[in-house]
Amino acid sequence: MLPHPARTQNYKTHEGNLVAGLSSLFARRGGNYPNGVPEKRLPEGKIPPRVLRELLKRLGEGGGLEVGPAAGEDAAVAAAGSEPRLVLAADPITFPTADPGWHAAVVNANDVAATGGECRFFLSQVLLPPGTTEDRIAAIADGIRRGCEEVGAVPAGGHTEITSAVEREVVAGTMVGVATAERVKPTGGAREGDMLVVTKGVAIEATAIVAAERKEEVRRVFGEDFQRRAAAFLTDPGISVVQEARIAAGMLEVHAMHDVTEGGIATAVREMADAADLGAVLAEAEIPRFYESKRLMTHFGLDILGAIGSGALLIACAEPETGELLDRLQGAGTPGHVIGRFLRRSSGMQLARGSVRRDLPVFDADELTRLA
Repeated sequence: MLPHPARTQNYKTHEGNLVAGLSSLFARRGGNYPNGVPEKRLPEGKIPPRVLRELLKRLGEGGGLEVGPAAGEDAAVAAAGSEPRLVLAADPITFPTADPGWHAAVVNANDVAATGGECRFFLSQVLLPPGTTEDRIAAIADGIRRGCEEVGAVPAGGHTEITSAVEREVVAGTMVGVATAERVKPTGGAREGDMLVVTKGVAIEATAIVAAERKEEVRRVFGEDFQRRAAAFLTDPGISVVQEARIAAGMLEVHAMHDVTEGGIATAVREMADAADLGAVLAEAEIPRFYESKRLMTHFGLDILGAIGSGALLIACAEPETGELLDRLQGAGTPGHVIGRFLRRSSGMQLARGSVRRDLPVFDADELTRLA
């Protein structure tokens, strides 16, 4: 059954066009290898795993880190000599959005929370193009404050400047959190046999983006109420995973967590399995899809498994405790769904439809880039 929660209230949404052009949604620039390696231009979005692994090698291994830089890891964890551990995450908002300050605070909080941390301090680096007004700067600052209030963090400063180095607003953030050792749940902590649980549903953020970017077409095909509801997915069901991560981090038999972002749930599961040197099988019929998400992805010819999915949290839990985890999540108003299991590495990455299994799709870029 498709989750389609009733919405009888009017939720506050971010007005304005969320994305001016979907081709700029994932605008993170790749670089070149030095030392004579030929230049290769990279596509927008997350850099390829091969390039990321090379980058991480160049960073080296820092002392004092229990969880250091690694592909798929949401945050670093530093022992800092005693309890609690420091949980450190950084992420930029590089695509056009009506409320980049709020967005930056929330997505950085997700990375800290998905590692088991409680958010404490948020630093922001705000780069603005020439022509930015004082009112716009104030609005961004207000968004940062609201986002921090929602996740329990304190704005701790940062840097703001107007520069011709950017053509649109860029809000980069660093979230600092804390966690006791037993609450740390790294992306790579899953164990063979663990059940794979996802919260809420897939393609939450993608739903909001498509509804906002293709507003007129969506209204024409599905109606005005549908479009407004889908565009409000940033806040209902919401892109924050802080609440569910806090619940899962409190269970000893939860071994790993990972928030779903670019590349959708298929990419996030693959990152989780690769980090743990495991394989996995997903039951396609058990993956929760909101009614609005399914309709929009189908209409625009997009694979829902590869669409950006902030708001969904992946959790690896020992099978005997999975029922308790689901009960706790449901009790907090955030449904969880068992969608698969982690297997030995040699089993590979599988997607099961009934008794038929095939390879889990690989998405080199997020599905939304195909709308550009």
